[in-house]
Amino acid sequence: ARMAIEEVEYVKIFGRLGEKTLMGDASAGACCHSGCDNCEWRYSFDIMQSARPKWIPTYRECKFEDGREHVAKWSSLFEGDEPVDKQAFIDGILDLKFEMPLGPSGFLTAKQAVPSQEALEMVFFKLAKGKPTLTPRQMGMRLKKMVPPTMDPTGLMWTDFVCALQEEDEEEEIEELEPIVIN
Repeated sequence: ARMAIEEVEYVKIFGRLGEKTLMGDASAGACCHSGCDNCEWRYSFDIMQSARPKWIPTYRECKFEDGREHVAKWSSLFEGDEPVDKQAFIDGILDLKFEMPLGPSGFLTAKQAVPSQEALEMVFFKLAKGKPTLTPRQMGMRLKKMVPPTMDPTGLMWTDFVCALQEEDEEEEIEELEPIVIN
């Protein structure tokens, strides 16, 4: 059995991958955001902003027809569409600047925020689904799968990120149990 990884270790990774800007539904730009009843865009925004990193975008880059665009920080982990192995992924994450994200309690400085090797390996393991390499397309798809179905699929928030990383551990353990036969 693997050691349980402390939540704070995932904060150190989320704070590197997280962003203050998230591009959502381009059509929502037509909305006045006054919360009008019956507005189809009432809860969708073209661009969302936060004072601290709040989302890991599930897109690598997003472009609106009006020219606005956003490239996710995690895009820098990859060269073009080439896959990365675990070590390249870990090195890439460590190269990203840490900023305390929105969501987790407490506060970490960049000096305190060097993630453990175990946590980095776990994030790679989850995103690569146990395979030796990860492509940018797979990363985007797997991040999107971590977002609950009722939430905006363009951005993964802290609670869902940490739940997804901890959740699958439990599933793996459950699979080892004997099936219960009901007669």
